[in-house]
Amino acid sequence: MEQDDLSQGIETELVSLRPVLQSYFERLLEDCSAVDDCVDETYARAYQSLRQRALPIRHPRAWLLKIAQRVWSQYRATEQKQRRLSQIHYYSTADGEMRSEVDDLADDADEQPEALVERRDQARLLARSLQALPPYQQTAVMLHFSGQSARQIAAQTGRPRRTVNDDIRKGILRLRRLVHNTD
Repeated sequence: MEQDDLSQGIETELVSLRPVLQSYFERLLEDCSAVDDCVDETYARAYQSLRQRALPIRHPRAWLLKIAQRVWSQYRATEQKQRRLSQIHYYSTADGEMRSEVDDLADDADEQPEALVERRDQARLLARSLQALPPYQQTAVMLHFSGQSARQIAAQTGRPRRTVNDDIRKGILRLRRLVHNTD
C-alpha cells in the first residue's frame, strides 16, 4: 500500500470521527458557537500533522482526541486570559500613553488604602457615567479630555464643529448630574 492510499484511508477515518469530536467539545464548552471552531481547529492541526508525519497512525481516534484535548486546553487558556484582561480597564492619557487602574494604584502605593479605594470607586463611577452618555457625546467628551480641540474632534467624527461643542458641553453637564445623582 502506498503512502497516498494510506493517507486517504486515514483522512476518511478522521472525517468519520467528526461526531465524536463534536460530542467531546459540547461536553467541555459552555459556548455552543465555539464547538465548531474547536472541531475545525482540531482538523486543521490533524491535517497539518499528517502532512509532516512519516509514521502511520495506529489509533486514529485516540490520536485525534489527543489533538482535541490540546485545542480545548489552548481555547480555555485564551478564554481565561481574555476574561482577566477585560476586568482591567485601560484608558489613554493626554500624551497618548495607555494606562490602567493597576498602573494608577501602583503609582499611588504610598497612599492610604482607604484613599486608594475611594479613588478607584470614583473612577468606576465616572466610567459608568461616561457609558450612560449617548455615543456621540461620549466620544466628544473623551476626545476633549484627551486634549483634542473641537475642530480636531469634528474632523475625526465628521460632525460640524458647533455640534461637537454642544456635544461636549451637554456631555459634561450630564456627567456632572450623573456623578452627583441629580439627574
